[in-house]
This record gives sequence, structure tokens and C-alpha cells, in this order.
Amino acid sequence: MKSVISLIVPCFLAVLAVADDELTGSPLYCQDLNPQSHLDIEQIMGLWYGSEIYTHHDNEERELVYNSCVVIHLGEVTNEMITTERSPRPGEYGYGNTYRGRNSRQNYRYLKLIWDEREKTLEYTMRLNASRRGFWITSAPQGGGPFELEHGTFSGTVQVMKAVGDHLVLTFCQHFPSGTLFSIVLSRQPNTLTFEDIQSVRNLLKRRGLPTTNVRKVCRNGSRRLEGAFSGTILLLLATLPALRKFLVI
Repeated sequence: MKSVISLIVPCFLAVLAVADDELTGSPLYCQDLNPQSHLDIEQIMGLWYGSEIYTHHDNEERELVYNSCVVIHLGEVTNEMITTERSPRPGEYGYGNTYRGRNSRQNYRYLKLIWDEREKTLEYTMRLNASRRGFWITSAPQGGGPFELEHGTFSGTVQVMKAVGDHLVLTFCQHFPSGTLFSIVLSRQPNTLTFEDIQSVRNLLKRRGLPTTNVRKVCRNGSRRLEGAFSGTILLLLATLPALRKFLVI
């Protein structure tokens, strides 16, 4: 019996090792992509406009141009989220809650990401460790109704690959069940990034093992772009109000 077990166990471990190698070697695996570590969260809050979206798990060379805009709003909701976690326990009189709330505020921060595209809106709540600000963990999307955008919906990780004054690069990854991996290049004003800006982003992603041959360009029509951006802003504000209102304690 022992001899049989001694034969089975190494084979089983070998199978696990192969499976693990295939998983971690897959482009769909949500690896640590070495996101930007020095990040001022306050500086990246607010409205951002999409420029290019790269689908990394599809190696087909394709370039699509859209007149529609992707508008993303980032807002911090740390205080609101911690407030909802501070419901008193019997006999604590609020002291334990105050300690836990202070500890959570020191260790974690919470962001609300609202993705607006073609008059459809998705909201994501994300948690980040204060010591590693460029790596965000997100839940399934809330709000907006049962629909999927061009990239689909996801729950997984968001990594800040680049954050400078006028543009931002976010990489979204979900391993299960759909294997989604894509990056979006954002700017503070629509269609303002230079060729050099875009090439710099593409080179950065390639160095991290993320191909950029499958690209979707958005916000490419001048008049429609501005109209879409304005309507998107209004939609974002309307979407944000209910989300924040439910966190308020009266």
C-alpha cells in the first residue's frame, strides 16, 4: 500500500505543478504587473476620458475607431464605507467601533469607479491597501441595469500602470470565469494625447508582457465627442448621488 501511495503522490504533485505553470504562464492570469507605487490618490480623482483600450488576451491585430466616448469618474468613498462598518456591538458603547474604524482608515482606502459609455453606466467599488496604492481589488459592478459594455463586466483587480498629470493608464484583470484582461488609456481632456504619449504607454505595456495590437480607439469625433462628454458628465453626477446617499448616516 505504501508503495502505491509513494507512486501516486509524486504523480499528483507533478500534475499540480504543471497546472500551476500553465496558469501562471497564461496571459489571463492576474499577475502582479508592478503597478505604480508612488501614487497621489487625490490627484487622480475626478473625470477622465478614454483614448485607447487594449484587449491583451486576444492577439489578433485589430484597430477599431469609435465616435462614442468612454468617460470614467473616480471618487474616494473611504469615510462613507468605514461609517457603514461601524455599527455598534452589544456592550461596546462605540469604543471598539472607533478603534476598528481608525484602523481600517489607516490600512485601507475605498474608491468608487463609474464607467460611462454610450449612455450606459457601471459602478465599481474598489479597495486598496494604503501601503500599495496602485493595486486595487474590485467587486462585481453595481447599478446601471443588466447590460454589458464593449469590454464586458468584470470583478477582479485594477492596476495603475501609469499616472501623470494629464493621463492615466489602468489595467483591468479578471481570471475567472471569463478571463478578461484589458487596459485603458485616459486623459483629462478628450482626444488630447500626443502620438508620443500613446507610444510611451504602448511601450510600457509591452515591457510588462501586455500586447497592444488589439486596440479600440474612442472619442474620435470632434463635435459628437464634446456632446457625449457633456452628457456623460451629467449621467455620472446623477449616478453618483444615489450611490453616496445610501452611505450617509442621519
